[in-house]
Amino acid sequence: MGIPVSLPNVTVCFPHIFKPHAAPGSDKEKFSVESLLDPMNPEHQGILTQLDAAYAKVLHEAGKADMIGVFPRPYRTEAEVTQARALKGKGPRPELAGKVLVRASNGNSKPPVVDQNVQPILDQLAIFSGCVCNVMVDVYYYGQSANPGVFCGLNGVQLVNNVGVERLGGGAPSADSMFNKVAGPPANPVPSTFQPTGAPAADKPSWMS
Repeated sequence: MGIPVSLPNVTVCFPHIFKPHAAPGSDKEKFSVESLLDPMNPEHQGILTQLDAAYAKVLHEAGKADMIGVFPRPYRTEAEVTQARALKGKGPRPELAGKVLVRASNGNSKPPVVDQNVQPILDQLAIFSGCVCNVMVDVYYYGQSANPGVFCGLNGVQLVNNVGVERLGGGAPSADSMFNKVAGPPANPVPSTFQPTGAPAADKPSWMS
């Protein structure tokens, strides 16, 4: 049994909360989400303190107190993420600048996803990278693998705001951002066939008769 921790008013990234998703290099599908915390935000400072306390407590309860400070904490700083990506030949993630990342997943069941009125969200496009959400996680120790450690389970997500937020990762560029207006008369529309307007139809070749 883990220790529940609330992550209020965090920016989410890569939300796979309606359908399970397999991470690159894995064939195990999970519901998951990343939460970005601002260490300069007093509210988020309190969250990090709670995560640290939960990290130490689950290791004590598992008889692994000697691993406190050895096992990674259940969050990653921008520098830690950048270093890990560099080892894989990947560049830094711009959206993590000055932020702390908390990854949470659930491989057993779909977590509840609700709106401001705690009503289920049915529109799977309502929550995207950049939305502000309240995220409930469960900090736990898992030792039944080749890489034991302290992780965050995903308990639920509540949408706080998806209006006027910056969509992280960006989307397809708009036509206005790619092109400028062209001076001169408007171009003729492309004809629907290769047959010039008003031209008589060509005789069929003999082999088509």
